[in-house]
Amino acid sequence: FIQQLELRQPKVHIASFNRPNLYYDVQPKQRQSYQQLLKQIRSHQGSGIVYCTSRRSVEEVAFRLQNDGISALPYHGGMTDKARATNQNRFIRDDVRVIVATVAFGMGINKPDVRFVIHYDLPRNIESYYQESGRAGRDGEPATCTVLYSASDISKLHYLIDQKPDPKEQRIAYQQLNQIVDYAEGTDCRRRILLGYFGERFPGNCEKCDNCCYPKPLEDWTIEAQKFLSCVARCRERFGMNHIIQVLRGSKSKKIEQYGHHLLSTYGIGKDKTAEAWKILVRSLLHQGLVDQTTDGYSVLKLNKLSWEILRKQRSVYVPIPQSSVEKALGEINPRVAEAEILLEKLRKLRKQLADRQSIPPYVVFADSTLKLMAQLKPKTLENFGKLSGVTQYKVTQYGEQFVSEIQAFCQEQKLPEPLPSSTHMKTLQFYQQGLSVEEIAQQRGYTTRTIIDHLSQLIEMNQPVDLKRLVPLERHEPIIKAIEKVGDQYLKKVREYLGERYSYEDIQLVRAWWRRQGN
Repeated sequence: FIQQLELRQPKVHIASFNRPNLYYDVQPKQRQSYQQLLKQIRSHQGSGIVYCTSRRSVEEVAFRLQNDGISALPYHGGMTDKARATNQNRFIRDDVRVIVATVAFGMGINKPDVRFVIHYDLPRNIESYYQESGRAGRDGEPATCTVLYSASDISKLHYLIDQKPDPKEQRIAYQQLNQIVDYAEGTDCRRRILLGYFGERFPGNCEKCDNCCYPKPLEDWTIEAQKFLSCVARCRERFGMNHIIQVLRGSKSKKIEQYGHHLLSTYGIGKDKTAEAWKILVRSLLHQGLVDQTTDGYSVLKLNKLSWEILRKQRSVYVPIPQSSVEKALGEINPRVAEAEILLEKLRKLRKQLADRQSIPPYVVFADSTLKLMAQLKPKTLENFGKLSGVTQYKVTQYGEQFVSEIQAFCQEQKLPEPLPSSTHMKTLQFYQQGLSVEEIAQQRGYTTRTIIDHLSQLIEMNQPVDLKRLVPLERHEPIIKAIEKVGDQYLKKVREYLGERYSYEDIQLVRAWWRRQGN
């Protein structure tokens, strides 16, 4: 465009797709879906739009809302121009509170104070959803965008796509459907998923979507990610998610044998997880930008720079894991989530106290996203506390002791069990128990010795069978312990400065882990 107009050194302004005042939410559609919708509308103040896929559904929902005391009118293509214009004008003038519409509604509407948009059915694609949900909160005030989602919605959209005569149009429509399903079923920040569709990177933890406000427990799925990405590479980056999952799970389909993928080293190495579990991982990889996907309708997976960092063991992958369908059906509370919520409230109170003392807003101390990480990962040392996203060295010094003390006290009060070693830590432990040295373990695992020392230190703190005398000469134990008791265990550098250069950081770290394990 700039070249066509022959503009010389123009100022280019790139606007964000982000609408920070909108709260995004997806809810499983209940059996009594209308009652669920009614409850949603009654929980909101102000005007709102309800979107349905069919004219019949629009008429039915509008009629039932009127009978339940909600002033509502329908809007769809089957109405006369005059009837549509009348209903739209009444909505704009606040004569009615809710308009129930098909997606054709509101392309030119100028009503800034729409406080909620509810999709009673799954939108056709992410672009449509962005436009339709974007009719909320145009005045810049907070507004809510909710999708009620069920598997039956997918079947309806499949039927509509199958009516398209052009195979290419069908293929692209199916890819778009998969993208909106990924949004609905995704466990990552919904704003990140939405903006990612338009090529805009968002760091996540927007604090204004259900996944960020009510986060799922994070699990370390680095090894699973390595398996998946390795399979993508071995399939020469020419296939989509479902094919790669079939290879990993050892499918005997003709297509896999036809391409010789049953002969790959990654064939069958993912049988221990269900196809749905693998899909959760892949969605998270896509949403985090850890793997790419073509947009030509074929959804082929492509490795990027971050993918290779994972494969080279330079990057870990944490995936938010949703509650099981059984837990949801029974309405059970995941104990890990419940614990995190209780601790989160305690951390918020502490943050408020510290902020009040300094006469600053609480978010200046720590963002909610950082508090949620603290509540989930429960760092019990300043060293681990400083590794959290959003925690700078300044904040470790300024607030670290208070927050770590709060977390330690909570864990003792709740009598929480010690964390179990991760699979990567257990692999290091296995090599150690075979008699390998730190250097040999590092070589076997493809890690640095620094990483192996970290693993062994954490294993010692977890009371795993690691003999300190094998790693650090016995005569060094007592001087290091005395130094720790003298200058504190928070910073290895201070302990080493006290002892002198004859003592390595590695020896100090390992002895410190043993000292901490004794309850110090």
